[in-house]
Amino acid sequence: MQKEEQVLKNIWHELSLSLVESGHPYHIFSISTVYNGLPDARNVVLRGVNEEQKSINFHTDTRSKKVYQFSKENSVCALFYDKPKKTQLRIYGDIHIEDNKDTILKKWNDSKEMSKLCYLNKYPPGHTLSASKDYLYNEKDLKNIDKGVENFLIINLNIRKIDWLFLNHKGHERMLIDLKKNEEVKYEWIAP
Repeated sequence: MQKEEQVLKNIWHELSLSLVESGHPYHIFSISTVYNGLPDARNVVLRGVNEEQKSINFHTDTRSKKVYQFSKENSVCALFYDKPKKTQLRIYGDIHIEDNKDTILKKWNDSKEMSKLCYLNKYPPGHTLSASKDYLYNEKDLKNIDKGVENFLIINLNIRKIDWLFLNHKGHERMLIDLKKNEEVKYEWIAP
């Protein structure tokens, strides 16, 4: 196996590993958008990896402003950094909001209760509050926690390109990996 192929294999391995190791550096990553000409970034939790489909996914509240931003411009950049391994990934791709109700319901049912609570909040993320915790769900909502599925979305990121960077005092390495669907993977070494 060529070094380039080994790098890609390792990327998929580490992304998948982060799904079962909550302390893994790739478990939480930043997703960046551009809206009205301004950059916007936020951290999200990696919830799914599909090497065959060349995609990853995360969950969000349907009422979040990023959902609106994705509907206006679906090209994004996801940033991952593994400090111990000195490896950075910039993943470029297109957002697809999951619309298969069975898939959404299965992911919801597989979610932990503490995660489900986030989708019961009274107000959408970014809503102005009069006190810091005024957004929290009502206690009566805990009797029907599955009501939160109405605010639950799966966001798929279909990967087009990965910009891989390895930091090393003996010489950094950087490579672009082109993952266009139905095409052979292309590797290109570039200056760090």
